[in-house]
Amino acid sequence: MSVAPWSPSERPDPAPQRASKIAPTDCAPLATMTPSASIETPPRGRVQVHMRHFRAAIPLTILAVVAAMVTTGSPASAADSFDVTLKSWAYLDSQNPDAKVVDAAVAPPVGTSRDEADRTHIYRSYFTYDLTTLKGTVVHSSYLWTNEKTVVDCSAPATIEVWRTRPVKSNTTWLRPPAEIEKLLTAKRGAGAAYCPGYLGFDMVATLNAALSRGEKSITLEFRVAADQEGVGWTGRTFDKPVLSATVNHPPTVTDLKLKYPDRPCGTLAKPSPAARNTVFSATPGDADEGDHPTVLYAIWPVDHPDQRREFHDYYGTDLSQYADGTVLAWQAQASDYYDQGPWSRTCYLVMDLTAPADPPKVSSRTYPEGDSPGGGTGIEGTFRFDGAGDRDVVAFTWRDSMGYSGQVPARHPGGRATLKYTPKLRLITDLYVASVDAAGNRGPEKNYRFRVAETAPRVDVVVQGVGLPSTITFIASKPETTAFGYQLKDSAEVRLPAVDGKATGPVTFTTTGLIDVAVRSYANNKLIGQETLQVWVTDAPGIESAEFNLDTDQVAGKVGSFRFTPHSNDVVAYEYNLDDEWKTIPAADDDIAVLPWTATPGWHSMVVRSVRADGSTSMEADYQFNIIDNRPTAYANELSIWPRRDGVGVPLSVELQSRLPNLTGFVYRFDGGAEQTVPTGGDPYALITVTPTHAGDNTVVVQALLSDGSRSPATTYTFGIWSGPVVTQTPEGDGTVGRTVTFTFHPGLPDVASYRYSFNSADEETIQAGPDGTATVTYTPGSWGYNDVRVTSVGADGTESDLRIAPFSVRDNKVAVYSTYDWSRVGIGWTGYFYFSTQLFGEVTEYHYRVNDGPEQILPASADGTATRVAVPFERNGTNTLHVQSSTAGGELSPVTDYDFTVGDAPYVVSAQYPSGTWSGGAGVPGTFEFSGGTAGIVSFSWQIDDGPSTDVPADSQGRASITYTPAQNFETHTLSVTGHKADGTDTDATRYNIYVSNGT
Repeated sequence: MSVAPWSPSERPDPAPQRASKIAPTDCAPLATMTPSASIETPPRGRVQVHMRHFRAAIPLTILAVVAAMVTTGSPASAADSFDVTLKSWAYLDSQNPDAKVVDAAVAPPVGTSRDEADRTHIYRSYFTYDLTTLKGTVVHSSYLWTNEKTVVDCSAPATIEVWRTRPVKSNTTWLRPPAEIEKLLTAKRGAGAAYCPGYLGFDMVATLNAALSRGEKSITLEFRVAADQEGVGWTGRTFDKPVLSATVNHPPTVTDLKLKYPDRPCGTLAKPSPAARNTVFSATPGDADEGDHPTVLYAIWPVDHPDQRREFHDYYGTDLSQYADGTVLAWQAQASDYYDQGPWSRTCYLVMDLTAPADPPKVSSRTYPEGDSPGGGTGIEGTFRFDGAGDRDVVAFTWRDSMGYSGQVPARHPGGRATLKYTPKLRLITDLYVASVDAAGNRGPEKNYRFRVAETAPRVDVVVQGVGLPSTITFIASKPETTAFGYQLKDSAEVRLPAVDGKATGPVTFTTTGLIDVAVRSYANNKLIGQETLQVWVTDAPGIESAEFNLDTDQVAGKVGSFRFTPHSNDVVAYEYNLDDEWKTIPAADDDIAVLPWTATPGWHSMVVRSVRADGSTSMEADYQFNIIDNRPTAYANELSIWPRRDGVGVPLSVELQSRLPNLTGFVYRFDGGAEQTVPTGGDPYALITVTPTHAGDNTVVVQALLSDGSRSPATTYTFGIWSGPVVTQTPEGDGTVGRTVTFTFHPGLPDVASYRYSFNSADEETIQAGPDGTATVTYTPGSWGYNDVRVTSVGADGTESDLRIAPFSVRDNKVAVYSTYDWSRVGIGWTGYFYFSTQLFGEVTEYHYRVNDGPEQILPASADGTATRVAVPFERNGTNTLHVQSSTAGGELSPVTDYDFTVGDAPYVVSAQYPSGTWSGGAGVPGTFEFSGGTAGIVSFSWQIDDGPSTDVPADSQGRASITYTPAQNFETHTLSVTGHKADGTDTDATRYNIYVSNGT
């Protein structure tokens, strides 16, 4: 696809326009004619052509022309963009009235100019483009463009016209020019133009599509100066040969129209295809554009009502149930791609058949008779006969079984029989469901044909020895008449074994690993009576055995034992094994077996073993796992893994001692070189001890397990580091409270502490000197509730700094928390809102003091069970209201005041004694009185309605009250009463929605 050399935003600066005629010395000559240019004249003689020099070309510029440009982005489908071939071009010269110049190697001339002999020439140029490559397409974008190459006089006005003309013929001359058919463009040039020389371009989409619709193979375009200017002044100019670009698309077509499932032809009016309620339409779309993926649209209508035509896409079948039985319908298909819709197909016809076969088919089988008598055998194919019993509406039979397998078989003739070869997939009882099918695909009622399958396949056991080694296959007969068994591997011949007392055993050698199919069969005097396919897992991974080390018994470290590796493939020369993340090799003995001695080490062990054959190949890997008890106990302090660290000097520390040794009775231990202490286990494999470190840094626990025979295990030394950060205690203990002072004492974790650096909640760090005992005390009054912490580091007299201790503490809020479910509502004066008070000082707070707006203070006892305390607040003022509340302790300590703002709307207050809102009450025929009031001041009337019924107005009395009576008509139903107040100033309140639940009147 060709477009302009640059977009308007990329144009170079325009050259200055000449204000007057330019002298001939400023002009550059038009390219002289070359021998390649042919001059065609009528047979009467030859005429020589001369041309005057054209004005010199100034730097090329582009004149903007309002036209549709060809899109350069990639379309979503395979439309083709290209330049239309210029078959030939010619120009006519008024100085040579009996000739034309064809395909000259010059720039095409237009308009009036003078030659060196001062003779006047008037030129018109014609361009013929080949449209054969556009045949069968729709043009979506097209642009004809060129640039003025030279201009005689930029100050001279010139109107350039482009015409569609008749073709240039052999007898075309100035005196016999092609007839002008259609003017395509009028463009002002010269005086007043923004650029000179300029750019010329315009849209050709409509012109090309019209030419294609007329079946034209080419199009001829004429470039000329308008007739009223053509012979006047200096209008001459030359052009680049115009480029005609086009983006075209082949509209898709459809073929092979039919109905599917079952397949039926397109149908004719004389012989329409039958169609059921749900019918699948099918048509094959075709598109000449590579990469297009057209979709198909269908249309359908009753033949006698074309006005009822409707269009649809058929993805999974189309519902035709709206048409009556026997209705004849016409249908068509149309393909569409990204650009175009193709033509509608020929018309097909169908006739509605909504009546399925009335009776189920007859089903029979000699191999598998219906009922409880076993027939056939496991894996034995049976012949089933379906019979339409002469119902000529039946053309096929559909079937399905208990496993979900299904199919369809055609009847030999309408109403006739069909045969199904079927092998039961289930043992014992199998169901076949069979239905008759008519030509439209309607299915009649199903026949459930239930039969029993005789258990005839052998029972088989395979002991797999590996690959290339003889494995053992054992058969047991299911039927006493079995005389032989057979087995067959894939791509191998069947092996037969005679049955002796209903049994047989034989060798089978597998040549590959994996899941292997083995077909097994039973025979009675060479007659196959049962068969099935087994799947046997075959592996050549070696066997691993150990009398000492296995999952049944946990040995103690130091136990001496061995592992025995046995081959599961032939020609094994060695074994590679990985025990505890180290690969090693052990050679195999002459019998391909290897024995690996091993002395047990503690822990859980995983062993991987593979055999090595003489050719260097290895087998699949075998996994083996076992556990060895450590003969030494373990010790561990879980608290040391907590962050922030809580351990420290003088802080008791729990240490867990553990051992899995048999006959364990307890532990003996020494902490940091102290006296030996004993702790019993009480039958458990562990014990918990508490030690109190006296210094920071490394501390040790040395522990031994005590056994029932009085012996001790080897000792384990557990060394752990104690945090040197100061230990922090607080008074009072427990959670702090906003506004209450807490005293923190820092205890040294290192000797000779001189001072402490500390901060609360990452505030600026402060320093306090340590007392003679190395401690220091600070006070802190929390200002916010939630997580708080104190961070402290001790500094020794020699400048030694301890670890940074982060001591978190929680602070309770001393203010009352208030919440209410009223926040979403717009109810007004007269309603009551419920608010809930809660406190984090539960147990201390005994009562709440509150007031609404500027009202009197009221006292409410606090809930004793820790739940929120509810208070009912009547709404007495519209707009923003404030609830002020504070808590009080038994000692009379008042909390800060919590101000809780809430908004009271203006929706009216509604009440009914007979039908309380949202409560099942009253009953059908029981009248209810509903009273309206409040909401806001100044209400003069109310409007009300039940559900979506009519709205009714009722006047308010002098106090702004009104009432209505409503009697429900039905029990056990709900209604919504909507009430809106109207004020004297014409404004309305919000609406109240009151729920009426009607009971049964009892």
